[in-house]
Amino acid sequence: MTAMPLIIWTETMSVGVESIDTDHKFMVSLINRLKDAVDADEDRAAVGSVLNALLDYTVYHFGREEALMAAVEYPELDTHRRLHAELADRVKAIRADYTERQDAEIGVEVLAFLKSWLVRHILGDDMDLRPYLVGRPDAVAEADRAYAEQAPLDMAAAGDPEESSGASS
Repeated sequence: MTAMPLIIWTETMSVGVESIDTDHKFMVSLINRLKDAVDADEDRAAVGSVLNALLDYTVYHFGREEALMAAVEYPELDTHRRLHAELADRVKAIRADYTERQDAEIGVEVLAFLKSWLVRHILGDDMDLRPYLVGRPDAVAEADRAYAEQAPLDMAAAGDPEESSGASS
């Protein structure tokens, strides 16, 4: 029996820029993997490893988004940067909390926060970028080139994000 994903990717979550959508799908897949690890009661090291991967990828993704925002002269870049910094700090705090706390509820709390944060971030904050990015392939390509070599995870080795994100069209 296949576990039900915590987050199911839908086209309503698409920002319309392939690299950003791929990042978001990958983050969804990491959160779903985290849920699977928590549900399977995997050891703390395995769950912590997925949390570390999620944090690393989140920081990478935020950098890519900020490069895209700079390339298209997004007027709210500074505000979005502060939001990214706050969110990255929150994910770091979650990782520290998970490391320090031994109770079983921490996994459920972490998953609830990550689900609401990621969906809210994509459907809210990132959708504000859409009009600035769509139709600007040169700026998007420039920012993507700058980040092509910086991915913290081998996404190909990690598998198809659509397969583990519960993706549906």
